[in-house]
Amino acid sequence: MLHPYSVNAGLEMQRKHLIIAAVLVPTVMVALALLSIDEPDFKVVDKTDGYELRRYQSIVVAETKVRGGFEEASVPAFKRLVDYIQGDNFGGRKMPMMAPVHQQSLTETTARGAGDQQADWLFQFVMPKEYQLSMVPKPRDDEVVVHQVPARTLAVRRYRGNWSEQRYRDNEGALVAAVEAAGLEPIGAPIFARYNAPFVPGFMRRNEVLLEVQQP
Repeated sequence: MLHPYSVNAGLEMQRKHLIIAAVLVPTVMVALALLSIDEPDFKVVDKTDGYELRRYQSIVVAETKVRGGFEEASVPAFKRLVDYIQGDNFGGRKMPMMAPVHQQSLTETTARGAGDQQADWLFQFVMPKEYQLSMVPKPRDDEVVVHQVPARTLAVRRYRGNWSEQRYRDNEGALVAAVEAAGLEPIGAPIFARYNAPFVPGFMRRNEVLLEVQQP
């Protein structure tokens, strides 16, 4: 017959193991989310206090357009694009996720900070680097389009934190001001780039504002 002390000690040990597992599992998941996702190749051309100037190679993207507010528009856009890479395509192929996810305003006034109003947005998933355009399956959803983005020069401002519009607008404004002060010519609207999964805590998220510019 087991001594009551032995039983209690065993239960206490199991409880400690469960607590350790509860702490370690989310930590491991976050680490994987931060480290395992591939990104497009680029070369740093210049670096200042306000931004980093990068030359990106050509990439293939799957994109969709939605209408809504800055924060709410991501819900239908993500669903379409996730469905596509999870097999909603001709061939039923599943493709790995890359970072970042791009969100760009198609309304110039909204891109310059008109607030969380109804607007048209472009969302893009970057396809794996080893996939040429001819290798990427055609989407079944007509709202999803796959195409090649040519090489380009981007001014990039990195920041951490949640995905709120206010935090993004603050960094977008700082980037636009720094680019204009440097005498660079912007091309199109700024792009919000998300690098992490939604379950990653806000303080650990890597976010960037991208702005295409004429190559110096």
